[in-house]
Amino acid sequence: MRITSLGSGSKGNSMYVGVNAGFNEKHFLIDAGLSMKRMNEELIINEGIDLEDIDLIFITHAHTDHVQSVLPIVRKYNTKIAMPYAVKKEFTEWAGKMLPSSNYVKLEENKRKRGGEVMVDTYKVNHDKETFAYKITSLTTGESYMHIPDNGGIYKKDTIEKFKGCTYYAIESNHDLTMQIMDETRHEGLKRRVLGYYGHTHNADAFNLAQRLVTKETRGIIYHHLSEECNTPELAQKTHEELKKIWGEVRNFSNIKTVYALQDEGVKLV
Repeated sequence: MRITSLGSGSKGNSMYVGVNAGFNEKHFLIDAGLSMKRMNEELIINEGIDLEDIDLIFITHAHTDHVQSVLPIVRKYNTKIAMPYAVKKEFTEWAGKMLPSSNYVKLEENKRKRGGEVMVDTYKVNHDKETFAYKITSLTTGESYMHIPDNGGIYKKDTIEKFKGCTYYAIESNHDLTMQIMDETRHEGLKRRVLGYYGHTHNADAFNLAQRLVTKETRGIIYHHLSEECNTPELAQKTHEELKKIWGEVRNFSNIKTVYALQDEGVKLV
């Protein structure tokens, strides 16, 4: 697999996933919240392809920073867009127009969809829009990638079991809890939204989730959607490293590559 964040944060999000599918490689994006120009540039720089090569774009939810370039991409490249109907409905409300039916690929919660040598599982997560995580598996190599988008926390045992044991993960590590609480520029309503069950994951909870998900098969994690105001890659990494020591997890994570997505430049996991 090839996995690269093209950019991640409150200004826009898009993740590239390249999957070995028999004699071919499939090129996917998860979310299209950056400008077309920026996505093309990052794809060319990091992967040697551009938007014309993308086979399918998965949409996690209909916030602007995840969908702002969907319709321009469809108009220019006639790209297929995959999402559950609930997301499509909210996307239509946001965009003020329908996605052409010929470009829409319907996904269903807790249902598996197979296309050739690629299998996709769709799972709902808690956020303030209809939001879904995607597990993409190569039936050729057996590798799997679990994209866990914006969420206020994943704690249910049955959900953990469904997400557990993937080769690669993208896990939201949005904010430092103390910085979020003490930020004097943010009003209480925004803080309540971010900190709530339908909000975003803070650094410590992000590692706690990783701790419950990784197995000996796991080879990489990219932490994404870091807040520019209430987090830094250095702080997130320091928090995660200290928690590894506290919980005696240093050895369990020693063979797992860990990187942190940035807002303004691409970051490659593998």
